Amino acid sequence: MSGRSSDSNNTPGVLLAAIQHSGDRRIDDLIASIVGQLKRQGLRVGGVVQSNVEQAGERRCDMRLEELTTGRVVSISQRLGPQSRGCRLNNVALDQIVALVEASLGDDLDILILNKFGRQEAEGKGLRTAVAHAVAAGIPVLVGLNRAYAADWREFCEGEGQLLEPETDAVASWLDACLAGSGRTRQSKVPPRLVR
Repeated sequence: MSGRSSDSNNTPGVLLAAIQHSGDRRIDDLIASIVGQLKRQGLRVGGVVQSNVEQAGERRCDMRLEELTTGRVVSISQRLGPQSRGCRLNNVALDQIVALVEASLGDDLDILILNKFGRQEAEGKGLRTAVAHAVAAGIPVLVGLNRAYAADWREFCEGEGQLLEPETDAVASWLDACLAGSGRTRQSKVPPRLVR
């Protein structure tokens, strides 16, 4: 990738940022809150948010992604049984979401928000290409980033892109800089810090 980004939280005009977290599910709540706020302000928001639904008789929840431009919700979990510890990701379902996100990039989006840059993206799959295409098109991108994948993120960004703490001020400053660059502004505060 190329661009003007850096790991500094105060660099104006940076199109790519990741909210760092330590694997806590509250990152999904934070991202959903940011998406809701921006949509209420009339911004065109693309990408995906994750919700986790507990399943009776299962040790682990059902992971669901909502694609933001269509509202389509897709379960990306495979049911492998209550004792399973293997990867539950349904790659076919994830590919459906990836196709929807890629298609949305032609919809004149103001921002692309993705629930995570994780194992799939670190391996060159998942939503990695959508992130690169969005930045190339001048669309700001905000993703959730488990700290376990921070090195993969830096490699993907070629040392560019901001790393944000999951705090109101850090996310708000980045959003303001990106949206101002596109002639838009936020009209209210980012929700209070939900993740540590």
